Amino acid sequence: MLDGYKIYDADAHVMMSPKMWQGLPKEYQLRRPRPVQIGDAADLGGWKSAWLLDGKLEPHPFGAGTHASNIPGMTMEEYGATPDKAGDFSGLPQPIGVVDLSDPEARVKAMDGMGIDIQFLFPSTSYAATSIDAGFEAALFRAYNRYVAARCKPVSNRLKWAGLLPLRDPRGSLEAIAEMADLGASAGVVFGTAGEHMLSDPLFRSSWDSFSDTGLPLCVHMGMSYTPFDKLCYSIQDANMIGKAMPAQLAFVALVGHGMLDRHPGLKVAFLEFGGEWIFYSVGRMRHYQEVNKKRMANPAMLPENTVDDYIRSGRIFLGVEANDAMLTQELELLGDTQIFYSSDFPHGEGRDEAASEIIARNDITADQKQKILYENAAQFFAR
Repeated sequence: MLDGYKIYDADAHVMMSPKMWQGLPKEYQLRRPRPVQIGDAADLGGWKSAWLLDGKLEPHPFGAGTHASNIPGMTMEEYGATPDKAGDFSGLPQPIGVVDLSDPEARVKAMDGMGIDIQFLFPSTSYAATSIDAGFEAALFRAYNRYVAARCKPVSNRLKWAGLLPLRDPRGSLEAIAEMADLGASAGVVFGTAGEHMLSDPLFRSSWDSFSDTGLPLCVHMGMSYTPFDKLCYSIQDANMIGKAMPAQLAFVALVGHGMLDRHPGLKVAFLEFGGEWIFYSVGRMRHYQEVNKKRMANPAMLPENTVDDYIRSGRIFLGVEANDAMLTQELELLGDTQIFYSSDFPHGEGRDEAASEIIARNDITADQKQKILYENAAQFFAR
């Protein structure tokens, strides 16, 4: 609790660590991500290590496909972390066991220090594009799901988690969905696209049918999932503006524009770490062209069954917004005050350390709206 408000952190992270891949099947053990120390790194701005992942170094600070993500130096002592100073080098220092979840009790203690009652955990955004091999990607996803499930279980009243959905591997996807539900996941997570495929691709229909049967909500998290965007991103700033941001609109088109919400009437969806402003463009464009295209499309049945405003007002679309968002009141007006989340992005250091306090200090929303944003909305969305 913080200043009298209960706090449900709807988007926090578990940083990558070799511990996550100990459960990989034997056929993939040699291909597990490996920590790499980079020589001649004085001018790399702190990016002195990386993961060797299917023949590529991820993340890398220069060149096509550049993006920020956690590196071995944030979770491994031999690569620069210390037992009491791990995590994002621009964030608040934390013990290694806190940031990689190898010590869940320490994570809960850190939450207590921030006034956070419950925290919802997502993987590193490096999982957004791991490998062109769909089978290997599925194995990595499922190893992560097992890892985070085992560590959340002893403190399941405080730590909740989302399971990665390996959509590109049809068989692995069905197995992963059943497994993560059994392991206690409170949501599923994707990254806007499944590689170069829209989430609505017919290839994934059986997976979505299976996921819908679990009754779990879906989270679309920011990440460099659409690999053609790599050619447009030559800096971390490019990645934040293009490669990691634009998949929100691709997912919105898939879910709303391509009828996924029609086919799965019980599905609820949250968009996390994209901010909230993007939704005005997506809603406005879909509203305009849905009406126009009824009269000029060869097959109007390809349009969604209802208007975009009907979906927005359905109580099934949720946003994780920035605490200092100048358009928060308009987002509340568009979606309603039961569909906005607070998040810390902990333990990443992106200026959200005081996000809950910033929401509490705002004078343009009511105390009731603050409590809904800070706790009640996420508690209801992730209830299991």
